[in-house]
Amino acid sequence: MARFGHGKTDPIQILKNYARTYFIKVASVAAGWIPIYFISHPFRREGDLNVLMLFAPMIGALAGVVAGWHLAQDAVEDSSMHGVTLWFILVVGAAAPMWIMDAVLNKLTGWPWTFGGFMMLTAATLMALASAVWVASAQE
Repeated sequence: MARFGHGKTDPIQILKNYARTYFIKVASVAAGWIPIYFISHPFRREGDLNVLMLFAPMIGALAGVVAGWHLAQDAVEDSSMHGVTLWFILVVGAAAPMWIMDAVLNKLTGWPWTFGGFMMLTAATLMALASAVWVASAQE
């Protein structure tokens, strides 16, 4: 067994390595939200007969499952953490980039914030929570 400070058994080095991996995965979730934002625009519009708004949560749910799964994949092994602490970090890392990118893209495009967009982001957040916790707990 190696001493602390040498090799992979150093807890600080393990967390540094995981932080790098974590932030790359968070950035990929943020980058992945950009095409989803533009693809889902017809589902977000408000209008008299916008029936497509009913399907916005399905798009968000699918995106949330992918984001949560992506972040939680190999997280227990890479971070040496488990339980509620890891679950919290994974859920924040999956949900925050989606909400932040949506707000930034709303400002850039000038499209209004709509109920369809809120439903989509809420479904994405809930499914990211469910998939991240499920995958991380299955790895323990």
